[in-house]
Amino acid sequence: MKVARLRGQCAAGAFRRGAGLLVLAAVVVGGAAGCGPNSDAYVNLQNAMKSQLADVDHRPVTSVACTPHVHGTVRGATARLRCSVAFEDGTSYTADAQIQNQNSGGRHNMPDRYSWDSPPPK
Repeated sequence: MKVARLRGQCAAGAFRRGAGLLVLAAVVVGGAAGCGPNSDAYVNLQNAMKSQLADVDHRPVTSVACTPHVHGTVRGATARLRCSVAFEDGTSYTADAQIQNQNSGGRHNMPDRYSWDSPPPK
């Protein structure tokens, strides 16, 4: 099972640095990358899967499509999804995936945690 964590806080880190132009740039870049308050959790999962499979498993990904379309998860909850992954070599597989909201108990402002079934061997 692959696990990926989103690192950073999109535009939020720029706010703390207090640089006005960096804030604007971070909001524009963050919005394009699927970060920010209006991004859907399933889009972030799909992006994490694409990145992980391409960078770590060295398998270029053509597309990742997950259902259901999950906007967000409740504190401490886990959403379960099915994801169809297509590789550049024409192969594909279906993965069971999870989006876990790590904010529970005394934990706050934690990023979602993503996990999914590993692809079959090449």
